[in-house]
Formats: sequence, C-alpha cells, structure tokens
Amino acid sequence: MGNLGGYQWITTFIKSVGGPAKAARYAVGAAGLIFVAGGAAYAGGEQAVKVLKSRLEKRAVPCATQGQTFTVAAAADADAGGGLTLRAGDAIRVLECDDDAIVVEVIGDENNPYVVSGQLLTSISDFPGGEPV
Repeated sequence: MGNLGGYQWITTFIKSVGGPAKAARYAVGAAGLIFVAGGAAYAGGEQAVKVLKSRLEKRAVPCATQGQTFTVAAAADADAGGGLTLRAGDAIRVLECDDDAIVVEVIGDENNPYVVSGQLLTSISDFPGGEPV
C-alpha cells in the first residue's frame, strides 16, 4: 500500500498529458534536454577549471622584490593615491606584485596594506621594479 499514492499520481499525470504515448514522448524529450544541459555544464566546467588553473599558475610566480624593504628618498612628498602620502624616510615592504600594481606595507602605518604604482615607487625610492622573476 506504500506506493499506491505514487501510482495514482503517475496515472493521473499520464491521463492529463493525453495518454501513455504522449507521456513517453515528453519523457524522452525531457531526458534529451537534461542530457544536452548536462553536457554543456560539463564543458563549461572544464573550461572554468582550465582558466582557474592558469590563473593560479600565473599567481604562483613571485615578484623579484617580494618581502624586501625599500626606503623613500624623494625630497618632496608623493601622493600614491588611496589616501597614502609617501614621505622621505618612509620604509616600504613589498607584499605582492601584479604588473605595475604593487601591494606594499608602509612600516609604522596602521592602515596597511596599500596598492601603489611600481613606476611611482621606482621614481621616489630605491625600488628597482616589480617585474616577476
């Protein structure tokens, strides 16, 4: 008696769609759509995995100056953007590099970290550049 409700629901559904032949066509069509959607999702998932792996591999390459400390030697203050003004004597530690964007820690500043242009750091300090090794 446990599956009597399921049997009743199926027979009612088959009658509502127009009989067993139409219900079978609908079932085959639904299975086909699920198969196509599953294949597309699998292909999209494979592409996403490839992109993610390539990004992680690129990120694994550290910049040559990562972890090093540099000193600002500019005579005038330099506005580095993001609320950061670099002054002569400031010590800067490089945390991460991505092309010209350098993530730095200004030693003694409570609002770390900051993102600074590598060109700016090169022009005001003894920073050699943030290109990957």
